[in-house]
Amino acid sequence: MSPVSLTRTRRVIAAAALLALGAGNAAAMTVVYSWVPDTGQLGSGSLTIDSPAITDPANFAAIPVGSLIGLTYTWNNGATINLGSVVTNNAPSWTACAGYLITGFQITANAVPPTPGTFSLSNSAGGCYPGPVVVPGPGYNATNSVLHGAEGNSGHWMLSTVVPVPGAVWLLLSGVATLAGIRMRRGR
Repeated sequence: MSPVSLTRTRRVIAAAALLALGAGNAAAMTVVYSWVPDTGQLGSGSLTIDSPAITDPANFAAIPVGSLIGLTYTWNNGATINLGSVVTNNAPSWTACAGYLITGFQITANAVPPTPGTFSLSNSAGGCYPGPVVVPGPGYNATNSVLHGAEGNSGHWMLSTVVPVPGAVWLLLSGVATLAGIRMRRGR
């Protein structure tokens, strides 16, 4: 392979690698925060947030409220809500510190399947200090329904899962490496 062809091949490989890395960084990171009840409390649920602005799943700030792409919550009395049943969500944005969701919000929703009553998730705003040291805002999830009865759960929203980088990025990288290898062999 001539020095010019080798240099050109190296440039193609470097450009493709930079492009693939840039595509990986531009992809949205999906994080799941799960409900962790206080001692003696109940309930289970998760909030899923997806945003390209999340670079650290445990620490992020001012992620748009529309980045909430998944929500489920179930009280011990059987009442359940999900993202499709949300009526109001007054979260200004999403913020996390040291693995705790510290956004202050009030979400009201209809039960799934629909039943009369009130169903809400609330979280008091927490604080994040250098380190980061977190003061989690306490969460309180309540239902009051003729069918399900009244129940209140206190606890916190904690990081539980980070969805990995899509396989397409790794497939792209392996394809670029294969093409570069073929080109180098043909040039010999």
